[in-house]
Amino acid sequence: MSLKKKSEDKLCPSYTCKTGAKLFGIVGKVGTVSYLETPITVTETFVKEVSGDVPPEQRFRFSGKCIEGGCGQWDADSSRCTLAKKVIETIGQSHKELPNCAIRGKCRWYAQDGEKACFSCNEVLRNMEEHFFIA
Repeated sequence: MSLKKKSEDKLCPSYTCKTGAKLFGIVGKVGTVSYLETPITVTETFVKEVSGDVPPEQRFRFSGKCIEGGCGQWDADSSRCTLAKKVIETIGQSHKELPNCAIRGKCRWYAQDGEKACFSCNEVLRNMEEHFFIA
């Protein structure tokens, strides 16, 4: 029996700010993400309060269910998220120790690419036009 989580249990660590998503990180002044010990479920009130001139995805990190083939970042041939590879190739290993992360156990990127995906994850901000922005 495999100990790996089923694919449908995986979380996208580059999700949008919407009701039901999980807030798991806050972007600091220097542009890196500080992770929360426990993710917070996003409410409709939170979405209304943080919506404004600067998209919430550039101030916070959200996770939600990985929708695989329903996402433009999904490669059906390899059954993988291509965004994780782009992050690894663009940023590389920016840290030597894994940051504490409340979603690692269910994270799509970690499931695919292990620690390599985690080392630069705290420098990733979502940009709605380009799918991701690297600070």
